[in-house]
Amino acid sequence: MTARPDTSPAASRRAFLAGAAAAVAAPTALAVLGAASPASASAATGCPPPGYAPVPPSALGPALNADGYFVGPITETLYWVTDSFYQAMFLTTRDGVVLIDAPPTIGHNLLRAIEAITTANGMPSTVTHLVYSHSHADHIGASSLFGPDVIRIGQRENLRLLVRDDDPNRPPPTVTFEDQYILEVGGEVLELAYHGPNVTPDNIFVHAPAHQTLTIWCAIGRSSANRDRHGASVRG
Repeated sequence: MTARPDTSPAASRRAFLAGAAAAVAAPTALAVLGAASPASASAATGCPPPGYAPVPPSALGPALNADGYFVGPITETLYWVTDSFYQAMFLTTRDGVVLIDAPPTIGHNLLRAIEAITTANGMPSTVTHLVYSHSHADHIGASSLFGPDVIRIGQRENLRLLVRDDDPNRPPPTVTFEDQYILEVGGEVLELAYHGPNVTPDNIFVHAPAHQTLTIWCAIGRSSANRDRHGASVRG
């Protein structure tokens, strides 16, 4: 009686894993025994290459101040703040400040940045409106720093998610919208738009038309559930 080979999925998987393990172990064993050929040694040193080009200075971002943040102008009244990882944006107006996002890693430095800019420009420093780009805590977890009176704005799904999470650091929005919302404060305009789920089900675009600036939060990498770009502002 002739034995038939086991062709079941489990057997195939075992064979694959065994082959992969052998492929990984073989070069290691050869190296330990000193039996690697010159050709294999050359391949090992050439892939990956032994060195990498240095990171260009422009990719490192702006230098942080003594408090650990950088604030700079996008235009005369529109500014961005970063801790070299997360970003926020704020618009100064004659009636107060509109803040877009409040990352907890920047935290109280948002208050310092806004105070420094508005004092220098002779503008009101009170944050009257806080726009939520989306519900993730790493983007709006410092919202509670701005007190109960600030007007918080988010997409309708943003309200549902924040009520569900019940996080005191992320109070739910007091103003919601479905697809579009025009925010007018002190002669300035922001256009908020929802184009469907991206980083989260409530992710929005923030457009400052007078400043030719569009701020977006978009997924990158292989998993949009846990990898996202932490804010990008584009002028054009």
